[in-house]
Amino acid sequence: MNSRFLKTLLLASVVVGGIWVLFHRDRIREPADILDLVQEQFLTSQVGFGSDGVFDESVELMTEADPSPKYVTNVIRIASVKVNQEIQGGQTVSELELLADICSHYDAVAIQDINAEDNGWLDRVVLHMNNADRRSKIFPQIETQVPDYTYVSDFSSSDPTLGNGARLSSAVIFNRRTLILNQTQWYAVDDPDELFSHKPLVTCFKTRGPVDDEAFTFSLVNVKLGHLQPQRELTGLIELFRAIRNDGRGEDDVLIVGDFSGGDSELQPMRKRAGLTWVVSDRGTNYFNTTQFDNLVFNEVATVEFTGRGGVFDFVQKYNLPLEVASQVSKHIPVWAEFSVFEGHTASPSNSETQQTGRVAKSESSEQH
Repeated sequence: MNSRFLKTLLLASVVVGGIWVLFHRDRIREPADILDLVQEQFLTSQVGFGSDGVFDESVELMTEADPSPKYVTNVIRIASVKVNQEIQGGQTVSELELLADICSHYDAVAIQDINAEDNGWLDRVVLHMNNADRRSKIFPQIETQVPDYTYVSDFSSSDPTLGNGARLSSAVIFNRRTLILNQTQWYAVDDPDELFSHKPLVTCFKTRGPVDDEAFTFSLVNVKLGHLQPQRELTGLIELFRAIRNDGRGEDDVLIVGDFSGGDSELQPMRKRAGLTWVVSDRGTNYFNTTQFDNLVFNEVATVEFTGRGGVFDFVQKYNLPLEVASQVSKHIPVWAEFSVFEGHTASPSNSETQQTGRVAKSESSEQH
């Protein structure tokens, strides 16, 4: 009886295991991927992100009174990454690790083109980012502490793509050890006039560390403009900038980041009509440095917290990657900018570069870490 039971149990285990491997066949390319996937799924079950992919409000954000240790830094870095939604769900663990390593250089990352049908993908990326060894490797000057990344997303209001049935969403990943999210002030923009092909995602933050009246506060707007009517959408962004700046909160630091579907010449109306400027100039954000899509835009008179450092993070060059590997992770090269954690103050650049602070930086071909 016991022998028959054991044989039945063994057979059932083989069948279940075979079904599990078949279900995850798109993420298993070699035997080592099986162990990595099992470990990842176990750890994912231990973290507090909602299994439905929507930000789980049961995970308490740290408050100013939270006594937990904090990173000691006088700057924050903000970036934008346009991921490859066609590959999501099929990425290997090493490719997820690469994306996590890129995003871990920053305190807030605006992500575009998330496949809303695979909400768990974002959980997996954040899981890899919350790796203390990676953080200490990237920033050895910072006291070793476990990072605490989480995200907000617009999964509930995702936008249809070009007729293929898939739906795309955006998100902002941020480190709760350096930034405090205003939970009542993040939303996907209501767009009844359909000015935008993809609804901008607005989040509001305060830097952690300085006392309340000295902390840098800002609104971060994650955008992706369409290619069919980019000028119309740029005009809509100008109006959105003004609406956010004049929404009664008294917040004049509005940072618009993402895919603008065009370069410097297309952004000129934003400078003329709203005094907006941008970080990346004279540099493509595609892999061949021929076309500029992505940028970070703000009012240079209001946002004096910009340190003058910013540009593109050419991770292809930094990690010496073949293009076929890089394209599995991101469609474009990430853009980034650095800001003081103190309201109204321009911090010194975080390295010895002699760029003028408080002004728009020349685009850097690669970021130095």
